[in-house]
Amino acid sequence: METSPTRGAADPGARCDRPAGPAGTSARDATAAPGRRRIAGLDIARGAAVLGTLGTNIWLFTHPAGLLGSLLDPLAGIPAGAQTLAFQVLSSLSNGKFLSLLMMMFGIGVFLQFTAWHRRSARRGWLRSYAPRAGLLFLDGLINFILIAEFDVLMGYAVTGFIVAGIIAASPRSTRIWAWVTGVLHVLGIGLLSLLLLTQPESANGDAGSELTGPAADWPLWDGINPYREASFTELAIFRLDNSLIFRAEPIFTLAMGICLFLIGARLFAGGIFTPDGARLRRRCLLIGAAAAPVDLLLGIVGSPAAVFAQRYLTASLVAIGLLALIAHASLHRWIPRVIETACAAAGRMSLSVYVGQNLLAGALFFGWGLDLAGRFPEARLALTITGFVAVLAAVIAFALVWQAIAARRGVRGPAARGPLEWLTHLALQKLT
Repeated sequence: METSPTRGAADPGARCDRPAGPAGTSARDATAAPGRRRIAGLDIARGAAVLGTLGTNIWLFTHPAGLLGSLLDPLAGIPAGAQTLAFQVLSSLSNGKFLSLLMMMFGIGVFLQFTAWHRRSARRGWLRSYAPRAGLLFLDGLINFILIAEFDVLMGYAVTGFIVAGIIAASPRSTRIWAWVTGVLHVLGIGLLSLLLLTQPESANGDAGSELTGPAADWPLWDGINPYREASFTELAIFRLDNSLIFRAEPIFTLAMGICLFLIGARLFAGGIFTPDGARLRRRCLLIGAAAAPVDLLLGIVGSPAAVFAQRYLTASLVAIGLLALIAHASLHRWIPRVIETACAAAGRMSLSVYVGQNLLAGALFFGWGLDLAGRFPEARLALTITGFVAVLAAVIAFALVWQAIAARRGVRGPAARGPLEWLTHLALQKLT
């Protein structure tokens, strides 16, 4: 249920000013920082967020009944015992963390667009200038939702980004108020829903060790069939549209969370989290993440619906704040191994293409319209998930590296050098503006 930012619309560019002051500062203050320079940590953090979303989504691809099946029986095809524990630990490592990290990166992107708008002394109003970017991001998400992944978040991020674009143009005080109010509303809402889940009796389908028999199993989710196993590519798209209210529920009930994390990301960037002067800020964020991490892991190992729900939408956000600080600090001090830094930076520059590409490739491997590996080997889901994750990750990183190397060799610059979807989005934006 996670995905990736687009360049400009919600994607912090590699070249930017380090604006002075918090999010919501005046135009004069926000553009006062001298010179434009590359902040490598932005590409690395964005790439880590995009690639990390696959760590959550891959479990949905390898479930014999996809996303709907995961909601009914997340442990399908995973025997009780060591494999169940491995599932709980591995899924906990990514559950919600990269969703939250991605939201903060989107917030940084919106803030950078705001400061760039002032730097250009644009005559058009800020929201009028930002609207085409938000609209294109929404369209990207709509296409991705219908054709590729029912757990797309780009549509929700487009709406959230447009709201945040209006908020950050106001005063720093109003920005802080919005962050606190939306944060409190989100915590109260998730806390209430978690309590409701605790009162529900355990479902037989949710018990550990449930096993599927046969490649299609008995999952009549749509018109008497399992669409993830038996439907064609086109039929699966129709299935997503038929169930759009269910599949679009998460972006709606996480709107407050999104606004809060977008604003936190913008504020952390404005406070200098990616600069040498931001050491104190990074330490505070690392302490927040370190304090939340054990609780977050414990919730994942408990594995009940209420625990996993609270983990994804509460503790994971705190861990993500620490993760952002860790990436920023490691990037500044060059602690990240070169191979990991290169891979994440390449994916970060091609974030939209990588996100869509990894979901499309995973669908081709595991869904019925493709190789249907999830249907053929339902009893080997854990091994299939780990192998598939590594294979898809390697493929999209290799594609990003090759594309950008060819572009550099040919002297190609701009969006076309970053990735194919980045280029197409840029061309569409030029037409609109």
